[in-house]
Amino acid sequence: MAGFALLLVLAAVTLPVLAAGGTFKILVSLPETENKVTSGTVVSIQESLKVALDQVNAWAGANGNHTFQLDFKDTTKALAPAVKSVFDAAKDGAVGLIGEKGSAITIPMALTANQFQMWQCSGSATSPTLSNKAEYRYFYRTIPGAFIARFVRLMGWHSVAILFAGDSYGQGIMTTFSNEAVNQEITITTSQSFTASDVQADYTHELDAIQSSGTRIVVFLGTTTDFIPMARQARARGMIAADWVWIGSDGVNDLADTLYAQGNKYSDADRENSNGVLVAFPTTQGPQFQAFWSAYQAKYPGRQGLAATATLFADCLQTMARGIVKLAGSIGVDKVNQRAYPSSMTVKDFVDKLDGVSGAVSFDENADRIADYTLRNLWNGQSNVVYTLAATASASLTASSTAVKFFGGSSSIPPDRPSSMLAYVTYNSIGGIIIIGIDALLILVVVAATAYLVTQREHASVKSMALFFLLQISLGIVMVLATIFLWIGVPSTLTCNLQTWMFVIGLQLVLSAVAAKAYRIFKVFDNRQLAKLHKLSDTRLFLGCIAILLIQTGISAAWTLVAPLEPTLMATATSVSYKCASRNATLDTLFQTITLVYNALLLGLVTVLAFHTRKAYSLFRESKFIAYTAQNIFLCGVVVTPFLYLATESFALAAWFIKTFVVMYAAGFSFAALVGRIALVPYMESKKAAKGSGVKMSYSGDNGSSNDGTSSAEHVPGKMSTMMGKYPVKVANKLFETWHTNRITLFALEGFLGITRLTNNTEQGTLFKLRSLQFDPDPPSYPLCIEIRADSKSMVIQFAKNEDKQKWVKALSVHCLVFSKSGGGSSRGNGTTNVTGGPMSGPLSTMRMQQSMNAPTTSMVGRNMGGGGRDGNAAWAAAIKDMAPAPK
Repeated sequence: MAGFALLLVLAAVTLPVLAAGGTFKILVSLPETENKVTSGTVVSIQESLKVALDQVNAWAGANGNHTFQLDFKDTTKALAPAVKSVFDAAKDGAVGLIGEKGSAITIPMALTANQFQMWQCSGSATSPTLSNKAEYRYFYRTIPGAFIARFVRLMGWHSVAILFAGDSYGQGIMTTFSNEAVNQEITITTSQSFTASDVQADYTHELDAIQSSGTRIVVFLGTTTDFIPMARQARARGMIAADWVWIGSDGVNDLADTLYAQGNKYSDADRENSNGVLVAFPTTQGPQFQAFWSAYQAKYPGRQGLAATATLFADCLQTMARGIVKLAGSIGVDKVNQRAYPSSMTVKDFVDKLDGVSGAVSFDENADRIADYTLRNLWNGQSNVVYTLAATASASLTASSTAVKFFGGSSSIPPDRPSSMLAYVTYNSIGGIIIIGIDALLILVVVAATAYLVTQREHASVKSMALFFLLQISLGIVMVLATIFLWIGVPSTLTCNLQTWMFVIGLQLVLSAVAAKAYRIFKVFDNRQLAKLHKLSDTRLFLGCIAILLIQTGISAAWTLVAPLEPTLMATATSVSYKCASRNATLDTLFQTITLVYNALLLGLVTVLAFHTRKAYSLFRESKFIAYTAQNIFLCGVVVTPFLYLATESFALAAWFIKTFVVMYAAGFSFAALVGRIALVPYMESKKAAKGSGVKMSYSGDNGSSNDGTSSAEHVPGKMSTMMGKYPVKVANKLFETWHTNRITLFALEGFLGITRLTNNTEQGTLFKLRSLQFDPDPPSYPLCIEIRADSKSMVIQFAKNEDKQKWVKALSVHCLVFSKSGGGSSRGNGTTNVTGGPMSGPLSTMRMQQSMNAPTTSMVGRNMGGGGRDGNAAWAAAIKDMAPAPK
């Protein structure tokens, strides 16, 4: 093949010497008439071919004394006459064929021409089917392939609806557009086909689908004959309006000529419907155009312009004549007229580059034209070039001096989706900006507080909460909050799957860490498990968290591999939104339900553990806040879960905001309950230390809510076993608590301690069993105080004098277990237990104390002291004796 191509080149160089003159016939098969109406566009094409024939014959005569003849045939835009014209031309000795105008007729003509080895060129057929050179060996074209998808993207539109003719032309262009739309990241909201050339058709179904698809950009892939009746029905539905854009393929390039042709049958409304239509068409004027136009006006004086495809057909004749002359010089005139070509010859050997009337003519490997494109804008019968786009893939749109006009006369580019229709939040919308700001602020707070905890990792409060799990919880909350950023805007396949992974893994990080903490507290307070406490190390608990995460990872991986999530358009006539869903709805629901149930079970486990340890003492009431967090997540889940299964097209935007704010609230609450309040402890202590005030005490002159109505300990007259006094009391393991004056009453024989708030409320106070209490006679952070622990509550009682405090210490030591956080070890004797600090020291110390209390015998003085036994009464009598006032 390469050798034959070289032979053709040498023949062209030596043509004047070797070639003998010959006459070559070329068939021109065009729809001169349609429904007995003469086509103005075809008339312009025919006249351009006749002008080009004069130029070709002048060139051919000078290059081998050759002559070309054109034989014009009317196809009437019908298949049978078009194919018959090819048979007739072959019998008549034609060596080439120019036509037809539309791809639907051109394709069967090309298949027929193949049988006769007849060269064929079209200046307007753009169907991708014709690029298949295995079937269309002798066909080429001077019009480049469709580029509408690139134009749509460069105009800033991201979604279109397609209306395409059901013939080979419409289907071919639709396929090309759809493939390129993927590369250009354009969403095709709907593709609707219609029967070509059916002027009486009802397009209700097609237009309804487009109107409900949520986009205002319509790509029409058909012909002028199809567009005019389609536009009538679209106009009646409000789809031809200022906020709609119609883009036509080259099949409607003659729309203005047809509607405004002399003697046409169309109404003013039909002509108005064409205003604002954009027609994608290649550049049709090159450096040689001016000389051609001068020759055209000389031959046809009074003509005001040319049809858009006229110069393309002229270049068909120019390139075909040069190819035939080249062949005549290589194989002889007779061989050419007999169409007796070597079997190895292809159309690529036939056509060469040319500076044509329409511009530089060059071809790709499929003999398709490579050329720049223009966008023509129809307005009041004029077809004006408003944009040009170079053939190179990286080129950008270049606006011409004529401004584009859309229907209604505005030059402002309408959006593909008006803001009033968007039922989803975008990054540049007010709602999107607010959500991004709140979400970013929450993430910043979480990161800053967590970083502060790391710097305070040696603080007792941080140690007791296990810093590693605090970090894990913070990371999970950040991942959940970061997922919200992926919910904004139009999702992609990547963001759909990524947001699911981030959310469930973030939730698992939080729940697994909380479960580990709740499990440790549960085991610490289970006396039967005391021998196994070495198994509750951070490392072992973290391995448990990893196991929980691996299960969820397996579920998510299977979901992504088997039924990956994809963006799904949810559109109505008034709104458009997106959701992420698998193509297989059954699998999507299955994996969604499995994930939901798994997380619900884990949440349920956390709730049960927190419930069982709700009364266990910890420095910051950890069990209670774990329970609060679990309950809060459960309630938020109840609100959000229905949106996973219910259709939300009609209220998609409201559903999105509800889901987003609920998730942000749940994440914020969880962080505040599990991590944030822990960070406040060292921070507040550092602020107090900076002020030099230390711990605020009621008797130090602080302005609390306490009234100055305190009194020292005294026994009740006539009842020496009952002692009472009024003192400032504060809950020690709650943040922001202040001192309040309470009446403290010790009912020794009855075995109760009463703490009564001095208020006017109906509920006056609380009565505690002495046997259930522990107390610290000398809490390190509170001078002249004793600390009493009842279940999960810790209360500090402040005294004005040490003598008064010692009376209560002696009295309580008889009935209550004594603990001390300031001790250097653990010991028992005389009813006192000292426990060292450190991580988890609060729960561990309480566990040990509870174990002592629950044992059959204790190291306290006597047995059943709170019940008034003899040993207890003796001890109480001794304490009362010490407390009795000295004789005067």
